[in-house]
Amino acid sequence: MKKIYLENLVKNILIVVLLIPAYHQTQIFLLNSPVATDKSVIGSLLAAVSILAVTACFGNFAFTYEKVDYKNTYSRFLAHITTGLLMLLIGLSLEMTSVLSAQLIGNFPIFNGSLFILYIASILFDFWDLRRVELNK
Repeated sequence: MKKIYLENLVKNILIVVLLIPAYHQTQIFLLNSPVATDKSVIGSLLAAVSILAVTACFGNFAFTYEKVDYKNTYSRFLAHITTGLLMLLIGLSLEMTSVLSAQLIGNFPIFNGSLFILYIASILFDFWDLRRVELNK
């Protein structure tokens, strides 16, 4: 069981490492695109990004490690890849939300902090689900 905790930690660290440069690239792209000058387009794009985030969150929170065969490497890594892709998508959509909302309302630290807390909660949920399975065995 300790092996899957380590694998999960590595997965989450890798995702954060990918999200850091992705935020900068998202900012550069969105701020230099024609989208940056049209608030109605920003609002529409923000709605689309929100749908993406909700879908990824639903998939991530619907997943449970209870169904994973811990002794089977393929099963564990399939679970990590699935949750990792969903976590990456959540992070990317929250980054896009941050950049787009800054264009609409300016830099609002409480909003950005809320997005950060949401991502941290997703990571904690991932570890909590592992812990819950361990406690129920």
